[in-house]
Amino acid sequence: MKIESESPNFRLKPGDKLSIVVTCRDKQVAEMFNLIRPTFNSGGSSGSIVYYTVNPDGTIDFPLIGSIEVVNLTRSELENLIKSKLIELQYIQDPVVIVEFNSLYYNVLGEVTKPGRYNITTDKFTVLDAIGAAGDLTIQGLRKNVKIIREEANGRQVYEIDLTNAESILTSPAYYIQQNDVLYVEGNNQRKRQSLVNGNTTHSASFWISVASLLGSMYVIFVK
Repeated sequence: MKIESESPNFRLKPGDKLSIVVTCRDKQVAEMFNLIRPTFNSGGSSGSIVYYTVNPDGTIDFPLIGSIEVVNLTRSELENLIKSKLIELQYIQDPVVIVEFNSLYYNVLGEVTKPGRYNITTDKFTVLDAIGAAGDLTIQGLRKNVKIIREEANGRQVYEIDLTNAESILTSPAYYIQQNDVLYVEGNNQRKRQSLVNGNTTHSASFWISVASLLGSMYVIFVK
């Protein structure tokens, strides 16, 4: 069996949210680069970190530095970029920069127990983790062609994974979930037939009830 797919580094995309914290020996200098939203309560005032949102053009506006292009950068690459700019512009000589991603989500649709939107909770979050968070497949879900829909640089890609085949799972490019992935579990033939029955078709119980009601009304009108 082949080894599993290489674990990806999450790369920033437009719309992603992230926190950036700068520290150094001079706390007052570091505070100039940390966006804090003040909050007030009966015990006094405190603050919470303000998250940056990556602009549609792939940039963020960073205090004193200005516009920084961050799209497609990993967390460590962005940390090193900001650190080098702080040193180059002689704002801080000994900066420590910590970047955390805040908005890594994926969606699960179809035949799972709990379809919906979920957070990616670790750097190595697999398709099995994603399905487990959604409560596993229902008894009517097809395990042999689970689809993962992913937006990539060259357009939308659809990957299929056979959950009954370990090699198919471990070697798939979609083994590790990325932000904004959509997992879709198709229903089996029985589930598809049930969907038809529940629709407005001649197989539907509600259809025949409606027909019987109509015939009954006609009988009352024309016979009585």
